[in-house]
Amino acid sequence: MPNSSMDYLNWLGHGRDESQGPDPPGGPLTQEQQLERVLQHFESVNKFFIQKVAAQIARIGELIPSTMHIVEIMASMNEDIAEINARIAKAAEMATADLYKLYNQTLNEEYESPRFRRALEETPLPDADRQRIENYTKYVARQTAGAMQNLSNTTIQSEQYRQAVDKAIVATNTGGADYKSMVRETIREVGQAGMQVQYPSGYHRRLDTAVRQNVVDGAKQITQQASRMIGEALDYNAIELSAHLASAPDHEPVQGRVFLLEEFNKMQAGEDFTDAEGNQYEGFRRPIGEWNCMHLVRSFDTEYSKRRYTNEQLAKWAEDNADGCEINGKHYTLYEARQRLRQIETAIRHEKDAAIAAEAAGDDVLREQCQQRINRLYESYRQTAKASGFKPRYDRAHVDGFKAVKVKEPSTKKTGKGKTA
Repeated sequence: MPNSSMDYLNWLGHGRDESQGPDPPGGPLTQEQQLERVLQHFESVNKFFIQKVAAQIARIGELIPSTMHIVEIMASMNEDIAEINARIAKAAEMATADLYKLYNQTLNEEYESPRFRRALEETPLPDADRQRIENYTKYVARQTAGAMQNLSNTTIQSEQYRQAVDKAIVATNTGGADYKSMVRETIREVGQAGMQVQYPSGYHRRLDTAVRQNVVDGAKQITQQASRMIGEALDYNAIELSAHLASAPDHEPVQGRVFLLEEFNKMQAGEDFTDAEGNQYEGFRRPIGEWNCMHLVRSFDTEYSKRRYTNEQLAKWAEDNADGCEINGKHYTLYEARQRLRQIETAIRHEKDAAIAAEAAGDDVLREQCQQRINRLYESYRQTAKASGFKPRYDRAHVDGFKAVKVKEPSTKKTGKGKTA
């Protein structure tokens, strides 16, 4: 799944694309910065988990069957799991305060939106409506905070830890020339996977990804529902969709346009529909705002609101998206290129986690292998960013605790015998 939540927060309330760059220094934290503060608490727990499991596997790999005491290994593992659980609970507690700040800022930005400013000056919201909106924001905040508090019950660190230990024990008992490589691969898997959250359906997701998605979904709910409730109180009769560069192809034709409420409901139901200018569209399967859609739905009124995006601007974005770029001889739309960037950022972070595991295990060979992959991923990242024109966001590939090492990349030169040197 593309790591799109950062893109969403960049556009939330601003409707800008990545080419505009980050917010200027100084002043209050941006929503993206607030999100990062929430995530940092859990990323530190993820790092601790990786280090503890990797170090345990490394110790097992150094034993011989006759000196291996399973009871002692299990006792050490249980002590680690207890400390990991305590750290998850502490991280959730510390993140909650930052979460409420983020959601309060999200609500305030909606109140201050130009689409409502003049209408609210002429007709201030009744206290009852304002209280209803604020109560909804508090409800979403409590719900999201509760989900974070429950992470110690839904993370499967005990199962992950036990499976990794079992693999290491089997590899060590089996012996043979390749048991060290088996232990090494187990350590790499621990770093790559990180802490996992398991949902009732059985689906797994990394802890950091789960927290990010929960927080971003909450902010999105607040933005859209606050806009809807303000619009209802002011008798607004339409909605406007947000827009951004490099949109997904199914939503690109409708982004940035205005729809009467009745037509928008048709759109969400997959039926054919018409915008406020009379343009007709065929229905599409993926509803706006769902299934990883980053578009926002906001109340609109022809008397008080002004479209944020002109038809010319939207047409230019669509043209640029289709023109796209060429990477390694293959054509990509800008949407596809941006997805590629997000995927590479995720891959780099996972490799850095694997390198942290290797360092904790004292495995210099694995650490260098991870660094080689990181170097190649960064090269691909720079190449994709340059070809597409998107600004590189190296902060999205940052992992606290990762330390780069110098490695010698394999040579690709040909020898006289036709073999790779």
